[in-house]
Amino acid sequence: MTFRDIAFKNFKQSARNFFSYFLCSTFAITIFFLYAALYFNRSIRSGGTEEVIRIVFLMSLVALTLFSVFFINYAHSSFIKARSKEFAILMSLGMHQAELQKITALENLLISLISMVTGIVTGAVFSRLFQNVAIDLLDLQGVSFSLDAASFAVTAAVFIVIFAVSQLLSMQKINKLELTELMKDSRRGDNKTDNKDGRRGILGAVLLLLSVIYLVVISSRESLNTHPLMIGIYILMSFTGVYMVIAYFGNTIVAFLRNKKFYYHHILPITEIHHKFNQNKRILFILSILSGMTIFLVASPFSLLQLSASIAERNPYDAEFVQVDGVHALTGSELEQLLKHGDEPVRQVVETSFLTLQMNLDGDKYDRLKSKPVISQEAYERLTGNKLEVPEGGAVNIITAWEPGNHGIAEGEELVLSDGDRSFSYKVAASYHGEWFATPSTYPSSSGVVVNTSDYEKMLADVGPGAIAKHYGIDFVFWKGTGKIIHQLKELLDAGGADGSGKLFPVASKLDSYNMLKQNYSLFVFVTSLIGVLFFAAGGMVLYFKQYTEMGNSVSFFRKLYKIGISDQEIRRVVSAELLITFFVPLVLGSVFGYCFIYLITHVMSGADIMSEFMKNTSFVVAIYFVFQLSFYYITKRKYSREVIGKLTRAV
Repeated sequence: MTFRDIAFKNFKQSARNFFSYFLCSTFAITIFFLYAALYFNRSIRSGGTEEVIRIVFLMSLVALTLFSVFFINYAHSSFIKARSKEFAILMSLGMHQAELQKITALENLLISLISMVTGIVTGAVFSRLFQNVAIDLLDLQGVSFSLDAASFAVTAAVFIVIFAVSQLLSMQKINKLELTELMKDSRRGDNKTDNKDGRRGILGAVLLLLSVIYLVVISSRESLNTHPLMIGIYILMSFTGVYMVIAYFGNTIVAFLRNKKFYYHHILPITEIHHKFNQNKRILFILSILSGMTIFLVASPFSLLQLSASIAERNPYDAEFVQVDGVHALTGSELEQLLKHGDEPVRQVVETSFLTLQMNLDGDKYDRLKSKPVISQEAYERLTGNKLEVPEGGAVNIITAWEPGNHGIAEGEELVLSDGDRSFSYKVAASYHGEWFATPSTYPSSSGVVVNTSDYEKMLADVGPGAIAKHYGIDFVFWKGTGKIIHQLKELLDAGGADGSGKLFPVASKLDSYNMLKQNYSLFVFVTSLIGVLFFAAGGMVLYFKQYTEMGNSVSFFRKLYKIGISDQEIRRVVSAELLITFFVPLVLGSVFGYCFIYLITHVMSGADIMSEFMKNTSFVVAIYFVFQLSFYYITKRKYSREVIGKLTRAV
């Protein structure tokens, strides 16, 4: 019998396991090809779409590549471990490691070629449907279906490297095998315990609870929620707490239940779950992190898409623009005539005067005009309804950009404002993210300055006319019907700024914000939802592989119990309880991660006012995730129980 014959016989004998490996590899290749075909679409590559869309697709390919490296390597190493006894028998008959490497290389080459061809062909078949859905969903103008040769080449190159790396790692592992250790390898588990494990489990639960409390404390404070050290401490606390709960809390529960009637009435499922949990704690920890990232990736853009209208309504007015130094020099009568003949009735027009002044601090690096809009305390409080404490000679810097940090203006610094001829000095009393009287996009600045009303009046009397600006805020009866009037207003104002200077001060509207948010969030929902589905499927498949690669040990365990009278129904109950804990503990802990990450990011992005809606949408995503996991659990439980009982029955 040649080595090739042995390889094909082994492949035939382990066809079920290799078929699972084939399906997973094919799935990963198909998803990667679909994104590669979209990224290399000729219409997109030619510049017909926004740069952000191409960047997102490229990031998706990178994320899918990293995922495939982890997933395929894990699946391959699981199969190698499951065949430890087979390798031990071959080595006991005189086969060397080099010959085992040849067999596994032939098997890996065969499964890699078949899965790559199948995955690429499947991706090519479904790429038209996938691209048409993406083009319609993202409203990509001027983009049509195309299938470039680069998508085939990149997909093949990426997965050839991944399969080659998997094989090299397997060859290294086989090269280090020893016969005595190999015979025990398939039975070896991380199931060692000691008397301190119960206390470690309690410590892990306390640490996890403290990490949640710690997150709530730092999230509500702007100076803390963006500090790398504070975030690092939270991640360390939460990850350590989750790992200790997975690794040791089962021992805590068993120690608590021991010597109680419940324990002895359910001793078989409890001891089996306890053993499996200790054996699989590392993979359960990884799956908890994976579940948390899946929930975060899917729930965040989905919530933002659902809240597009609410976010757009945070704009102070339905439409607004500014007049600065001759730019947008629209008279009141012209504006009145335009609004009078519009389709949507006007509720009010608010005119607000403010100053536009240059500044001395590093904040000018964040602003295109190197200047700041300045308003009086009285006007700010009247327009926003917020109370401020601004002493004479002091100033409050209200940061309007979503990026964290003080944007070059810190509390206690000396702020010098100037119109070019005269300068005015103020001490910064506070600098924080807050509400502004206008939509930030109407004036290209990362923040606005509020000064004491008496100081503002003095400046107003001394500055030149070029430093005095005006803001127009317009409210309509129904802002979603203002498309035509907004278009006319833009055309009128652009005509007045023929030199292009008017583009620095765009017309802002709730309708434009709403449409832009919907398009951008639809893009991220489209990308992250598929990646989330991939991560979800991967988590379920990893658990599926874990159970099937350890089926031999389970059959051996139940065979001993089968001889002393355990029934098929009792075996099913033990398997159901074991799989229930294994499938859902990572999801529960991952949901905690997902909620916490979303809670933190929402505060960082100054979205505390939409927190309840955000969490409601996140809960909807988590509920769907649980339903999918439940279906995966039932499928695995049914097949696993049937195979275990079938092997036991055939053995008898």
